[in-house]
Amino acid sequence: MGVILQVENNKRRRFEYKVTLGKDINGNLLRKSFYSTKSRGDAKRKAEKFKAKYELELLCGGEQLHAKVLFKDWAIKCIESYKKPYVTASSYSGTYLAPVQNHLIPYFGDSDLNSIRPIQVQEYINQAAQKYSPETIKKDFTILSFIFQQAVNNGLCQKNPILSTIRIPKVKRATKTAFTQEEYETAYEFAKQHRNGLSIMVLMETGISRSELLGLKWKDIDIGNRVIHIRQGLVSYQNSDNNAWITAESALKNDYRRRDVPLIDEDLIRRLEQKAQSNATCEIGVSEYVFGSPLGKPYQPNNWRNRIYVPFMNDLVNAHPELPMLSPHELRHTRATLWLAQGISPLMVAKLLGHSDVRMLAKVYDHTTVDTLRNAILASKNSTPTG
Repeated sequence: MGVILQVENNKRRRFEYKVTLGKDINGNLLRKSFYSTKSRGDAKRKAEKFKAKYELELLCGGEQLHAKVLFKDWAIKCIESYKKPYVTASSYSGTYLAPVQNHLIPYFGDSDLNSIRPIQVQEYINQAAQKYSPETIKKDFTILSFIFQQAVNNGLCQKNPILSTIRIPKVKRATKTAFTQEEYETAYEFAKQHRNGLSIMVLMETGISRSELLGLKWKDIDIGNRVIHIRQGLVSYQNSDNNAWITAESALKNDYRRRDVPLIDEDLIRRLEQKAQSNATCEIGVSEYVFGSPLGKPYQPNNWRNRIYVPFMNDLVNAHPELPMLSPHELRHTRATLWLAQGISPLMVAKLLGHSDVRMLAKVYDHTTVDTLRNAILASKNSTPTG
């Protein structure tokens, strides 16, 4: 539908006809004007001829004739519309917004969606492979494919340049280190005497994650029944609105992560009792977090790592140079490995760790050595009643 206008131009009448071609990514009407000095009908005929060609080009997949849509404009709008309302703030910030802002927009940002070809996607991946891990490239590739597919679905892009022929680096599962039983006992004894050892003892004995450890509240620990209730985690993410870093409670990844983990070690139980009593009489106020900051607030995960965990590991390795320096996640691997070696069924280990897939234990968490297996067999034989 068009609008006919009559204007004066150099003392000659000029007729204008405006035609609507569609909408842009913000929902605004895309309109184009056509002029004629002959008649209103002539301006209208020009407009209708153009619109017919335009619609035919769209139908046949030809070059779009409306205003360009830049990748940087659509990418942000796409994830804000399709992802932000349906995931947690931390997931949106880390999984979607950060890769788009830090990797994809710097490379594709000023390009028209319709000008990006598969070869450019492959060139991006080839360059990124020189700087980033295969896991990071796979994440970028997945998000890029989603952005283009939604652009196609919304009529902003004729073809998705993400084709099956594009090659991405294979993700190689990182090799994790784990303590042997003997190394575990050495590290655990050291933690008992260390000023920052209690949180390490909890990680080693229960196999919970760093996020779950820092999210523990005193109401989650039942000393009387000797059990820890895992109900939430603590995460740090960048606010998508003002870029400020936020530390907040986060829901667990799935229902399997919501679990109860028994407390067995008497020294650990006693240390937790002592910390609970100390917290109740703390001069700066009672903290609801078991392992909060010195001010009783939630510990930002990286701050806890730098101020508590790394100093502990440095002290441990200085005192026992034969021990490997493990990450918090590798302590979780250690606990799973030793449980399996001790004869606890994979189903029970999966339940203790909060996993839904027992097969993952064999592929990821089982770092059992020959010596660990030998000790487990000997322990089993020694505990077998003789007839």
